[in-house]
Amino acid sequence: LARLCLERRADAVLVSQVVTQRDVHKENARQLLDELARLGCRERITAVLGGPRIDHRLARSLGYDAGFGPGTRPSEVANFLVGAVLARMGKDAR
Repeated sequence: LARLCLERRADAVLVSQVVTQRDVHKENARQLLDELARLGCRERITAVLGGPRIDHRLARSLGYDAGFGPGTRPSEVANFLVGAVLARMGKDAR
């Protein structure tokens, strides 16, 4: 997934993660961000984590820009993404 983000010049990546035993889901989520950093593209990609037992606090603690859990409306995620991508574009223009 990280390689595809780099190749496609993605502005954002949204990951849906099912909670697992022994917190494997947390390690999987961290590994994606680590790989994006290794590839040199983490700083330009807005990373969002979601899933049945994911919330904003957990996602942020794992290094994601935001987290969305059950009951989140698609429009909430879309609004966040648009704002985040536009903010990054503004920083890049400076």
